[in-house]
Amino acid sequence: MAYAIGVDVGATKIAVALVTRAGHAVSTRQTETRVQDGTDAVIRRMASEVDALAAVADEAVLGVGIGVPGLVNPDAGVVVQAVNMGWTNVPLRERVRAQIGLNVPVRVENDLRGAARGEFLFGAARGVDDFILLAIGSGLGSAAMVRGHVVHGANFFASELGHFVIDPQGRVCTCGLRGCAETVLSGRGLIDTTREFLQADFSSSLNANDLTTNAILDAARQNDAAACAAIEKMGEWLGIVMATASAWLNPARMIIGGGLGLAAFDLLYKPARESYSQRVLKASQQGVELVHSQVESSAVGAAALVL
Repeated sequence: MAYAIGVDVGATKIAVALVTRAGHAVSTRQTETRVQDGTDAVIRRMASEVDALAAVADEAVLGVGIGVPGLVNPDAGVVVQAVNMGWTNVPLRERVRAQIGLNVPVRVENDLRGAARGEFLFGAARGVDDFILLAIGSGLGSAAMVRGHVVHGANFFASELGHFVIDPQGRVCTCGLRGCAETVLSGRGLIDTTREFLQADFSSSLNANDLTTNAILDAARQNDAAACAAIEKMGEWLGIVMATASAWLNPARMIIGGGLGLAAFDLLYKPARESYSQRVLKASQQGVELVHSQVESSAVGAAALVL
């Protein structure tokens, strides 16, 4: 048995996993990122976590895969820009390789594209070469695979569906555009939508000044009118995003991931599927499956960059 080490780097935590060829994490670690300490300190922390897992591996480690949220050039191993990390043009591959105790390949990729490879190898995309991954969490992340290859684009900006404008008159997004998909398809988006329905006097047990995504989902499962209306709206827009992706790429499978996407999958499935079906040619939607992510952690997805 051989392993890969996956590293998922976020603004708040670094998660690492020692992963088998079958995609199982046999050992995991987690530490705070502490971006305020500076890039050098974060990279040292990543290398230390990698070395700690390598020390417990009872078989060879094939390499290290690192997933980073932001604009990544995987060919050069450079993080071009990671806004929430405060990183610009960081040669992460070379810097990590220089600091770890292993003499193995290091691969760096956008975290969602790494996750897509994980789904392809040992998750919800097994058996298909064409699929879309939509991760709903604090924002909306996405990745696409076409004929077994992850789509990057000319400037590594492909599949940025979170910032596809679905409502030109909609909410202002954190990116500065108006009506981006993630202004609805995100935790903040769900809270804002629910608050709008509460202000429109939909009956509800929810408090407009104290909303959380968990409370909204719990209320929706109790048939709370405002929560159900917000979920219906979210599902409608999810279907629109899926239809847009389908029109361009004709995937065989749509995979929903992310913390909120997984937590709300049972609630979103029906309205999203109906919205999608209304907006896609019958021939192109035939046989398309809507499923939830099966990769057990973001670090496992990063390990797929090596496996």
